[in-house]
Amino acid sequence: MKELWTGWPNRELDGLMKGYILAQWSFWIQQVLVIHIEDRRKDHYQMLTHHFITITLISGCYYYYHTRVGNLILVLMDVVDLFLPLAKCLKYLGFAKLCDATFVVFMVSWFVARHVFYLMTCYSIYKDVPEIITWGCYRGPNSNLTGPFPIPDGWGHYLEPFNDSEGLVCFSSSVQWGFLYCLLGLQVLTIFWFFMIVNVAIRVVKGDGADDTRSDDERDEKEEETEYEEAQPLEEEVGVEAIDLKGWERRTGVKRGASSSGVSLPGHSDRKELLGRIGCEKQVD
Repeated sequence: MKELWTGWPNRELDGLMKGYILAQWSFWIQQVLVIHIEDRRKDHYQMLTHHFITITLISGCYYYYHTRVGNLILVLMDVVDLFLPLAKCLKYLGFAKLCDATFVVFMVSWFVARHVFYLMTCYSIYKDVPEIITWGCYRGPNSNLTGPFPIPDGWGHYLEPFNDSEGLVCFSSSVQWGFLYCLLGLQVLTIFWFFMIVNVAIRVVKGDGADDTRSDDERDEKEEETEYEEAQPLEEEVGVEAIDLKGWERRTGVKRGASSSGVSLPGHSDRKELLGRIGCEKQVD
């Protein structure tokens, strides 16, 4: 872990790493738009908070030249995402047992990557950074780096790396704790999601299968099933003497032709109610 912090600030970044960091940054920016386009899930605001914190951390690690630790955290977060989509695909294909087994692998990888290795990284920021990085400011390109200089008063110098890639870049306890607070904020969110994962695991143990508890699709399907059950036709025996053909003509003002017939059930005033009685959702003219 200590090698994550040696040689700071290293202002030389190869094209592959730069492209990877910028691709991750742009991906999470578009995710802010995506979650407002797709159907809202139960954890919408938690996910939105996650996206904003992630964008802030990626921007900070890029402009403050902490891409090594930034890459590590991105890998720890992304490795988990290999297994959940796979589990969903297996579920849709009908391989229930493989889906449940993949979900167990997903749960274990989530815990190890996002709650063990991730917290080890956070601890390294807390413990190793003050021992390895000298508090102060640096200026110039990597080939002609000068410093450390005393940290100026105020907060304006913290924004200079975003404006000038060879300008003043400073590291202090404020920067350290700024990164650490953001990372711990993500940890709180991942703990929240891990409890949701545990709930799914409990259902798997009970034999109910692994389902994404965040999805609103299943809830919508249940609501549609409930509406369908409520709209089931009410079966009732009606005697011939209860059929009032002439009364229907008087209420609707429509005369029966030679090839048409009208039926009115007692207690119904128009065709819409009649169609609703037999389970139709829309009126047929």
